[in-house]
Amino acid sequence: MSSIAEQFNERLEAFVEKYGLSHASELLKKLTIEPSKNNTLTKHRLMSNFLQLEALQTFDISMEEYKSNQSKLAKEARWAVIHLFRNFTQLSFKKIGTLMSITQRAVRYGHEKCEELIDVRKFEQSFNDRHIELEEKIVAFIAKI
Repeated sequence: MSSIAEQFNERLEAFVEKYGLSHASELLKKLTIEPSKNNTLTKHRLMSNFLQLEALQTFDISMEEYKSNQSKLAKEARWAVIHLFRNFTQLSFKKIGTLMSITQRAVRYGHEKCEELIDVRKFEQSFNDRHIELEEKIVAFIAKI
């Protein structure tokens, strides 16, 4: 099992390889600069809305299904949105729940379920493919804002 530092280095190298050094550097700069609170809140709302809309396309479901349906695809779409939003904003579960109009418990549960699906990658390949596609879209979106 590799250490956290080794995992970080591997992921950083993969990130740079995927997006190029200058683009990766610019993305990291945008993610780490301390913006004003209003600007941050606006960016978080934009990211949340963007992720939810892209999840509809990626998982091929309607907004009604996304919001209230208990089908496997609808649940996975919600979990992927929560997981990516949490990973890219580092907001607390409570703040994410407030932004997305869901409970803190639902946010935590969705994040944990998504982590489980990612851990069993080869058994949940279709979910992981969609998750990766959604992740690529949010990275491209962050680069633009």
